[in-house]
Amino acid sequence: MDSESVERHRKALLRVLPVISGYISSFASINKRWGAAITAGMIEAGRMDQEAATLFNPLIQDMSATKEKFRLIQDRLITAILYEIVKKTASELADAATFAINILKRNLYERTADVGYLATDGVLQQLMAMPHDDPGLEEAAERMALRLAEYQKEYTVYDEIIALDLQGRVRVRLDPASQVTSSSDPLLARTLAVAPAGPGDKYLETFGPTDLRPGKGSALIYSQAILDADGLRPLGVLCLCFDFEDEMRRVFSDLAQGNGTLAVCILDERGAVIASADPKKAPLGSSMPLVLERDCDLIALDGCEYLATTQKTDGYQGFYGLAWYGHALVPLEQAFAAEAHAGLAAGALASLERMSGELASIQQESDDILDDMTLDSLNGQIKAAKFQADGFVEVLRFVNTVGREIGHMFKESIAGLEATILSSHTHGLQFRAFQANNIADRNLYERANDVCWWGLTPLFRSALARLAAGGLSEAERQDLRQNLQYINDLYTPYLRLVLADAQGRVVAVSDPPAGLDDRCAGAACRKGQDFVGELLPAELVQRALRLPSAAHYAVSAFEPTPLYGNRPTYIYATAVRDPEHDARVVGVLQIVFDAEPQFAAMLEDVLPRDERKKPLPGSLALFAERSGRVIASTSETHPAGQTLDLPQGFAALAPGQRAWEQLQLDGRAHLAGCQVSDGYREFKTSDGYENELLCLVCMPL
Repeated sequence: MDSESVERHRKALLRVLPVISGYISSFASINKRWGAAITAGMIEAGRMDQEAATLFNPLIQDMSATKEKFRLIQDRLITAILYEIVKKTASELADAATFAINILKRNLYERTADVGYLATDGVLQQLMAMPHDDPGLEEAAERMALRLAEYQKEYTVYDEIIALDLQGRVRVRLDPASQVTSSSDPLLARTLAVAPAGPGDKYLETFGPTDLRPGKGSALIYSQAILDADGLRPLGVLCLCFDFEDEMRRVFSDLAQGNGTLAVCILDERGAVIASADPKKAPLGSSMPLVLERDCDLIALDGCEYLATTQKTDGYQGFYGLAWYGHALVPLEQAFAAEAHAGLAAGALASLERMSGELASIQQESDDILDDMTLDSLNGQIKAAKFQADGFVEVLRFVNTVGREIGHMFKESIAGLEATILSSHTHGLQFRAFQANNIADRNLYERANDVCWWGLTPLFRSALARLAAGGLSEAERQDLRQNLQYINDLYTPYLRLVLADAQGRVVAVSDPPAGLDDRCAGAACRKGQDFVGELLPAELVQRALRLPSAAHYAVSAFEPTPLYGNRPTYIYATAVRDPEHDARVVGVLQIVFDAEPQFAAMLEDVLPRDERKKPLPGSLALFAERSGRVIASTSETHPAGQTLDLPQGFAALAPGQRAWEQLQLDGRAHLAGCQVSDGYREFKTSDGYENELLCLVCMPL
């Protein structure tokens, strides 16, 4: 909330901030006693002779001027306290709303690639190409339904997948309980109207009621035309139904770990609530005032006042999707709960004070005035003693006592304000660390899903089975390469995809997608098609070959690999199985995560920022293992591979826990927030993969 908004709502804000009201009352009481002392001094001066009165009247005037200076500084202090307290809550609201909409959009970006890839699935294309009266249609649909079930096991974000022919008749669906046999939803015609060739998206993103999901309210569907094998003639429409309700429940659950008093929701372009963490405060379908012109503002809902913010998405890799907003609100009465600030290292508050120029100015002016008051009082007492003006001496002593009270109140209130600033920073840093880990877990969850699903690609399975039986022609090898390239161009988080036989010898490999290079570290690295015929490192190959089923995957350690230009990254791998005998492994699929730009983007997004939304100079964010070995960093002085001496409190955190510390980095004190990753859905929680990463987000003091 900007200073103008704070001032506009000053009365309402002070009503719910008794600590500030207490300061105002205390200052008013002191000022009243100070005024009484000045009046008493004027009376005493009136009883003096002309010489004494001439001497003491200027001192009384100085006392009055000093009192007015203090009154102005008091007003500035009250305004600064009010602004910082509101700013802290506004920042938490904005962080929560931004996280909710951005994490959702990152997830939905992955869905746009999914629908494009599955719409070109060869088995699905064959089913859709069959005439409606083909006697083998039912059996083919059953086989495809099993394939969709395998798909949904990997991509658990979908609760229904439906393929419809050109007449809107259902050819195959995932949900066996569904009674839907046909659809007249306009999204089918709109999907088929998208030009199959040329630039631009080929999918549609639709949210609303649909006869494809009767009784489900609004459904979020990604649809794309299913074309024939030549990519020219439409055969039908594929619809991926995203489990929006379940996904938002997970997002809101994650957010509640940071501040359970905030009500976070997602709004559509009109301000209607389409998902809500708190249906009592923000019921589904209700309308919320959009707070877009200011970071935060006071709004009224059903007779209650709330602090609220509305945040646009930052988008992800150019994807913005439907015009939705993140929205967060908190009842004004609950917005400023007191917080504990224990565990503060000595000198941290003094360092934090330098972050607020206004605070430093107020403290300095207060100290200067108090010094002048003390000096004037002592000098005045000496002069008063000379004239035996005992009454005036008492007045000056009383004024000196009042000055000490004011000085104490200033120090106390500024210390409280510094604690508020500290709380804001430590909460924000921990939240940002959580946010980065949450993004990373969700991103890598997709990588695990991808490798398992692509390992089931019929072309890969049949080709490697033929290779084991007797070999492949050059045309067949080129077909494999083109298929890998098609996938890689669609899924740009990978530098390359590698298909190898059961001995780990590379059969086909994709080149980096357009716009990406080979990440070469030095001149000796291999590139592109140089890998064909090479043997992959045996350890990951063997682990992949031993996997018990197609739903399992293996991941390399984060270490340098020739597949990533001798730089460190994760490689996800799975076994490719004979199409006729699942238990027989015929090869290995490895997908090379493009770690450097992917992790860099996650960490850049969570750096602490100033009021212009620019990263704070000297701030940094990094991912590290429990050992302190850095996985990725925004700082050139702490690159991947370096080992940091992590605070014991950080290294001992359990998955999902957060903490903050004051630590030394690059010879300078920093505040650091830390969180340990705890997985997403089944990824790293129930699938057997252990990979606890710490994220540190640091700002200099």
